[in-house]
Amino acid sequence: MSLTTDGENLAKPKTGSSSGPSSGPEVEKGVVAPDGPVNPAQDPDTTMAILDLVKANDVHHPMNWPSWKRWVIITIYCFLQLFVTLTSTTYVSAEWMIQEKWGGSTQVVTLGQSLFIIGNAVGPAFMGPLADIGGRKWVYVASITAYAILNFGTAYARNLPMLIIFMFLAGTAGSTALSNVAGTIADLFGDVDGAGQAMALFVVSANVGPSLGSPVGGWITANSSLGLKWIFLINVIIGFGFAIIMCFIPETLPRLVIAKAAAKAEDVDADEAAILRSKVNVLQELRFVATMTFRIIFTEPIVLCLGIYNGFAYGILFLYLDGVFDVFVVNNGLSDISADLTYLNFVVGVLVMFAFIPVQTWFYARDRKIHGHNRPEARFIVSLVTVWLFPITLLWFAFTSNGKTSYWSPVVAGGILGFADPLLWLSMLNYITDSYPNVAASAIAAFLIPSFIMAAALAHLGVLMFENMSTTWAMATIGFISFGLCALIYFIYFFGAKIRERSKLAKSF
Repeated sequence: MSLTTDGENLAKPKTGSSSGPSSGPEVEKGVVAPDGPVNPAQDPDTTMAILDLVKANDVHHPMNWPSWKRWVIITIYCFLQLFVTLTSTTYVSAEWMIQEKWGGSTQVVTLGQSLFIIGNAVGPAFMGPLADIGGRKWVYVASITAYAILNFGTAYARNLPMLIIFMFLAGTAGSTALSNVAGTIADLFGDVDGAGQAMALFVVSANVGPSLGSPVGGWITANSSLGLKWIFLINVIIGFGFAIIMCFIPETLPRLVIAKAAAKAEDVDADEAAILRSKVNVLQELRFVATMTFRIIFTEPIVLCLGIYNGFAYGILFLYLDGVFDVFVVNNGLSDISADLTYLNFVVGVLVMFAFIPVQTWFYARDRKIHGHNRPEARFIVSLVTVWLFPITLLWFAFTSNGKTSYWSPVVAGGILGFADPLLWLSMLNYITDSYPNVAASAIAAFLIPSFIMAAALAHLGVLMFENMSTTWAMATIGFISFGLCALIYFIYFFGAKIRERSKLAKSF
């Protein structure tokens, strides 16, 4: 039997809903399923109707779990992301060993890094929608177990093509630590004020991982008792450890959590009864899994534009990695290890960003009081100012990178970039999860695909730029281009609501 909808507000506030964390509308239009299970051969729109049954003010919603429980879950998953993102830059530190072992041009060897990033884009396209309908927990466990196994292939690769192929496969499996973690945060925090701080921890881990990767990789490759294979064998050990730990973490997908709790409860309301009757057969929902991410990419222009912007911003990090040797070793005379340690300026910047989030949260709460409801666009209030730090610090870095100025100048510039770039990324993630709460992982996947494709391209472009241009004009070119991209944030802030009104997937406010 199929779902039917009507125009009545059928959702009723649950017991204890007045204390729920959601500050959005207390009552939303409901979708009621008739008696009996829903036909599993659904199309994506019918599956969306089932997902829309979930109400944030339900007493059993994960948003109503104790704060300590939600933060423990998020912290574990953010450490998972930090672990996976290390690989993208530990590989950079090992490139000279790879060339020494198998030969190949710099561009060919860089394919290992870029295809790992492409894998990060491919995986969420399917794992994101799968987690949105089948649950987060076992997608995490299965994918990270696969990630650990695939790193055996990279560790014991017999030739360069085999290494590159396994880097792509490992990137695909490990990508769940990017799209699904943001979806889990949306499950546990929704659009409440505290969601900004939780998502900030996600952004911190996403930036600290690549920043630590090069020093860690340099230490491993410099240790004669470890060497190249341990770049990947460490991933095997830690990956299996995370897979075991995640078996004991509770499911966070609201539909499944509410259905499980309602099945044990003596009294359930109409919405919970509808969720219990609505069954989603994951195997028969392959159409939803295969198409939802691409549906969002091609029908939600805001997500696509933000993804392209973020790809440019994320690619800057890899351009920076490509230029570190020239800037700090060639131009400023630092040792290789000292140059690797300059990546830690990003760590400092992103930690300052994390401490700054209460300011952004204050502006977001203030906007809600003014407008009477949570506006996703309000996530960009602070970014309207800080977005300009992005091109400014790139130019600052560029014009003090030639060795004629103290090397501390580009280090400080990179640290400020480490504040401005993650803060903007955080605003984008919060905006997307606020706008698409019922398909958060799919929406994040749609956001990440163009992001990682661009970042992978910039990893190769960076090699060409620093080989054929001075460090000054390589970074300055990117800085000048980024001025034009700042306009996108202003456009979304002022016109995003009108665009969302036309969407069939975005939440109404």
